[in-house]
Amino acid sequence: MFPLASIVIATKDRGAEIIATIDSVLTLDYDRFEVILVDNCSAPPNQQILLNLQQQHPDRLVYVRENKLGLSNARNCGIDHSKGEFILFLDDDAIVPPHWLKVMIQTFQNYPDAYALGGKVIAQFTTPAPEWLDKRLGLYISNFDHGDQVIPLKYNEYPRGVNMAFRREVFHRVGYFLDCFGRKGKSLMGYEEIELCYRLEQQGLGILYVPYAEVYHCIRGDRLNYEWFKQRFYWQGRSEGLFEIIHFGKDHIWRNLKSHLKQAIKGDKLDQQFHRGFLTAIGLNWWRF
Repeated sequence: MFPLASIVIATKDRGAEIIATIDSVLTLDYDRFEVILVDNCSAPPNQQILLNLQQQHPDRLVYVRENKLGLSNARNCGIDHSKGEFILFLDDDAIVPPHWLKVMIQTFQNYPDAYALGGKVIAQFTTPAPEWLDKRLGLYISNFDHGDQVIPLKYNEYPRGVNMAFRREVFHRVGYFLDCFGRKGKSLMGYEEIELCYRLEQQGLGILYVPYAEVYHCIRGDRLNYEWFKQRFYWQGRSEGLFEIIHFGKDHIWRNLKSHLKQAIKGDKLDQQFHRGFLTAIGLNWWRF
C-alpha cells in the first residue's frame, strides 16, 4: 500500500541507541507509513547497525546515505526519497508513543489550512537532571509545551525539529531546509526549522501546535553541564544572527546592535555567550550587507 506518511530520521553515529527510536516507530498504531533512515556520514560500524535495521524491516524502513555533512542536508535527502503526502521529522534520540502518527495525520485532516505541525516535546533524562536546570535552560534541550489545546504558532515559537510535520506541498512552495543552518560536525548551529517555518508564515501558510502528538526526547548526561550550555547559547546567538541578517536586513541589525554589544559585555555568562555568537554572525556575514 502506498504510504500516506513518511517519517524522516536523520542520524550520524548514534550507534545502538537508535534502536530504541526505531522500535518505538515500528509499534505506531497506524499502517500507511514508511521510515526514511538517512545516514549522514556515520562510521562503518554505525552504518552497519542502520543497514541491519533496514534488512530486518525491509517493508517499513528505507535506508539512504547522505554524504554531504549537515542536518539540513540529511533532512533534505529524506524529503527527496520520501513518498508520503505528509512528511514528519523525528530526531534519532526521540521516542514516540503508539498514537503519535495517528494524531498528526488526523490533525492535518481536521485542519486543511495547516501546513506544518509541531507536537509537544518532553525531556527524558538518561541521568538525573541537575538542580540548576530551570525552565529557561529547558528550552535549549528542545522542551516544547504550549498546553493542552491546538493553537496557531507564530515566529519565533515554531515546531521543534525533534517533532515536526509538513504537508509535502510545503517544500514545493517555499523550498527546503537551508544548508547554512542546522547541526554540522562540531557546530551546534541550529534554527533550520525556525527559518523554514518563517518562510511558511510569510506565505500565509498555517502552523499549529498539537499537544497530544508528544514525543520523549532522550537527553544524554553530557549535555547536562554548564560548559555545554555555554556553547549552546553561543551557537544559538550565531543562528539567530544569521537568520536576522537574511530575513530582517541591515537596518534592523544596526538598530539593535548597541543592545547586543551591551549584553555581550554586561549580561550574565549565558547571555554573554548568546550575544557574542550573534555579533560573530554579523562579523562573518558582513558581505551580505
